[in-house]
Amino acid sequence: TLEELKVVISAETSGLQNELKKLQSQLDKTDRSISKSTGSIKKAFSKLTKGLTFTAIIYGLAKLGKKAIETASDLQEVQNVVEVSFGSMTAEVDKFAESAITKFGLSKLSAKQFASTFMAMSNGMGVAAEAGKNMSLNLTALSADMASFYNVQQDVAFTALKSVFTGETESLKRFGIVMTEANLSAYAMSQGISKSYSEMTQAERVALRYSFVLNATKNAQG
Repeated sequence: TLEELKVVISAETSGLQNELKKLQSQLDKTDRSISKSTGSIKKAFSKLTKGLTFTAIIYGLAKLGKKAIETASDLQEVQNVVEVSFGSMTAEVDKFAESAITKFGLSKLSAKQFASTFMAMSNGMGVAAEAGKNMSLNLTALSADMASFYNVQQDVAFTALKSVFTGETESLKRFGIVMTEANLSAYAMSQGISKSYSEMTQAERVALRYSFVLNATKNAQG
């Protein structure tokens, strides 16, 4: 009968059903275990990320601190050069450097480095102290202006402007300034200077080259 058939089927499949229940139970345990492990991994990863972030912050602060110390040391060193180069006019240079970042986009350190280098070269060429100071500060400002105008690094413009004292011509050519002796002589005549370039003293040549470069960079100034 149908009832007898149900009893037989139930008896034959009871073992299979038990196995299926055991398997399901095992699967549930495995799933819980995986979830637990995943949670642990997430927690561990979160802690690791926080740790790495903290480490990165500490590293950044340490690097920043080191850079600040190095900059302070460099400033002290260049200050010594400024004092030797400018002497009693050092205060004017310090004041100029303080506002250089807002006026010219030039750091205090770079402003003092550029100005003291120009002044040392000026002294070496026999230029009068006051005139040398004015040249040095103006050329330092011009370094920043030219760098911005021609989209070059400030030290590239600074190197080119040292030609005012050295007479070297190549580095200025990239800025369209051809400072040959012939051009300087023609410029001198246009300024009412009758003395030939070859007869000028070193200081006079520096003054002429300085005026020539300022005239050639009018568009970049300011």
